[in-house]
Amino acid sequence: MSFSHEKLIVYQRILVFNSKVSLWLLSLTLISIQFFASGCKKQDVPLNEAAAWQWPVMGTLASLTVRGDAPDTALMLAKAALEEVNAQLSVFNPASNVGQLNVAAGMDVAIRLHPHTQHMLDVSIQYCRDSGGAFSPLVGPLMEAWGFFRGGEGRAIGVPSAEVIADAQRLCDLSRVERRDDGTARLLDVGMKLDFGAIAKGYGVDVAFERLLAANYTNVLVNLGGNMRAQGVPSPERKAWRIAIRDPRLTLADQPLGTVLLGEGRAIATSGSYEQYFEWEGKRYSHIMDPRTGFPVSDEVLQVTILAPTAMAADALSTTCFVLGAEAGMKYLARQPGCEALFVVSGGKGSFSVSMTEGFKAVFEASPPHTGAQKNDCKTD
Repeated sequence: MSFSHEKLIVYQRILVFNSKVSLWLLSLTLISIQFFASGCKKQDVPLNEAAAWQWPVMGTLASLTVRGDAPDTALMLAKAALEEVNAQLSVFNPASNVGQLNVAAGMDVAIRLHPHTQHMLDVSIQYCRDSGGAFSPLVGPLMEAWGFFRGGEGRAIGVPSAEVIADAQRLCDLSRVERRDDGTARLLDVGMKLDFGAIAKGYGVDVAFERLLAANYTNVLVNLGGNMRAQGVPSPERKAWRIAIRDPRLTLADQPLGTVLLGEGRAIATSGSYEQYFEWEGKRYSHIMDPRTGFPVSDEVLQVTILAPTAMAADALSTTCFVLGAEAGMKYLARQPGCEALFVVSGGKGSFSVSMTEGFKAVFEASPPHTGAQKNDCKTD
């Protein structure tokens, strides 16, 4: 089976069923082409046409688009990389390295860190310090308190009490993570929960991407839950991969806000408040948590899209800048080399304004949409 990139549109969708039950579903829909319902299969395609697959991993759906020889081998490399990262970083698997740390929280038991976990912890601590605490890999207890944690017992009804929030915040203190010179670590307090959900998917994309490049695949797009990184071009006639940015007022099937060109190893990620939330006494509470206050972020920012040299950076920075807000987020981003941003800020009554860094403006093209674009939507944190 073969198809041209112009006929390929990938949609990512998160469905929130109601305000009491924090259930969601992430799916990628391939439009205008027949896709393999049974999952990953080999595709025999001409050299100048792209092959594409999707499969579930890390609590979301991954997709790989690759042009060149032996695309099935590229698929195996990408799948193996993502499974490897998930096996160590999954917060839902008690046998993973992160799961072992969480199970042993509060015990006098040190867990040896896998290189993936060690790297994620090092980078997360740095983002936490640089952002003044706006980013935290220990925000799990707060997510549980507000009913957003996907492994929890279900949605809490209403806003947690000040006491519950304060108790959860005490478990988000990075100083209570003990690192030892022998490569082990432990969480000092019962109830602490390490969760790299705001950075691990981007990191997984990077691991897969780098292994594909090391195997001489030079025209690839790796996508994990909206975290994307690209190299080369989808076809000889194209300049780069064209990525569509969702309009936060509209559905995924509607006209996007605009598109950006992605390539040369750069990555993109978007955080938005419009998918996972609940309403209580006339106020909407988003799933994106501010660790500094213990509350979900305000309704000021609707969406943040980040372009960065790596998917890990784009992933972490989209959440961090969302928490910081547009003004502080722009100042913070100015200290991040090679990173650009688009902020969508609410103007009230369904209106919004858009602000971009100069580097983002250089690759952004406003709607109307382009049929060759791939949808980049809200990642799950």
